[in-house]
Amino acid sequence: MDKKNFIKRIFLVFFPGNSIRIYIKDTVLKAKIKSFKGKEIELITPRYDFIPGDNVSLESIFEGAYYQADFQIINVENFGEFEVLIKLKLTSNFKIKNKRLSERHYISIPVIIEDKYNGIVWDLNENFLGVVILNDYLNVIKKNISIKLSIKNYNITFHGSIKKIRQEFFNLSKFIFEIKILQDPTGLFGKYLNIISGENLFEDKTNPEVQSNE
Repeated sequence: MDKKNFIKRIFLVFFPGNSIRIYIKDTVLKAKIKSFKGKEIELITPRYDFIPGDNVSLESIFEGAYYQADFQIINVENFGEFEVLIKLKLTSNFKIKNKRLSERHYISIPVIIEDKYNGIVWDLNENFLGVVILNDYLNVIKKNISIKLSIKNYNITFHGSIKKIRQEFFNLSKFIFEIKILQDPTGLFGKYLNIISGENLFEDKTNPEVQSNE
C-alpha cells in the first residue's frame, strides 16, 4: 500500500465519532474520538487516573485491520460526571496489524440496491464487496438476504448474498456481500479491478451466460 492511501485510511479510521482503544499501563479503555488534527487527537474516555506526560498506545477499532501508534497525554479535563476529555500528541509512526490473509482494496463507487436504495461499494477482495448504506435502509436490507447491486449508468450488476451487517460510523452501516454472478457486458469493471489489484478478482465467478439488459 502506498503512503498516500495509507494516510487516507488512517484519517478514515480515526474519524470523529469512531471508537478507539487506549492502552495505558496494564489497562485497556474504550474511548470515542472527538477530533484528530495533524499530530494531535482528543478523546472522550471513562474516568481514569490520566496524568499529563504519560505515554499511551492507541489502536483503532476497524474491521480486519488495526492501526496503532504511541501518544503522549498533553491535557486532561472533566467531561461530565463519568468521563474526561484528554488531549494527546503523536510520538511515533503509525503501524498496521492486518488479521486478514488477503488485503482488501478500498474504492468508492455509487451503487443502486434492488433498484431502489443508494449505497457505495467501499472495499472488496476476491470473494466479497463491502457496501456502505444509510441505517434507514437496514430494516429493508435485512429482509433481502439475496439482493442485486447495480453500478449506475454502466449496466453492471452483482447478484449475491448478504453475509454480515455491521454499523460503521454515525448513521452509516456496511454489509458484506458475497458475489455469485457478475454482469459486466462492457468489461469495464473487470478492467478497473485488474488495474487496482493486478489480478482478476472475479475469475471463475463470472457467469458467461449473463447478458446485458439492453
